[in-house]
Amino acid sequence: MIGFDLQEVKKIRNEEKLLSKIALQSEIDYIQKFKRDFKLKVASLWAVKEAVFKALDVSAGEISFKEIELCHKETGFPFIKLHGNALKRFEALKAKKIDISISHQKSVVGAVVVVE
Repeated sequence: MIGFDLQEVKKIRNEEKLLSKIALQSEIDYIQKFKRDFKLKVASLWAVKEAVFKALDVSAGEISFKEIELCHKETGFPFIKLHGNALKRFEALKAKKIDISISHQKSVVGAVVVVE
C-alpha cells in the first residue's frame, strides 16, 4: 500500500502547539536542532504521519499521531517505527516493511510511504 501527502509550509501555524499534539519527544528533540528550518521540519513531520495513515488505510481517529515515530539514522536517512495500534494495524496487514521518502522545497513538503 502507498501513502502520499503534500504540505504547504506556510499553512503550518502554531508549530509548537502542533508538535505537542503529533510528535514524540524524540521527534521534537530532532526538529529543535534545525532552528533555521524549524517550520519546514514540522511540515515534513506532518506530511510523513499523514502519508503513514494513508499507507495503513486508517484515519487519525484509529491511530494516534504519536504511535508513528519518524526516526533518522546517523546519515540522516529517515525511517519509521510504529507503536501501539499503528503496529497492530501493520501486523494485521501482514506487512513486512515500511519505506519512506521525504522531499522538500522552501514552500512545500512531500512524503511517500510504502507498506509492503
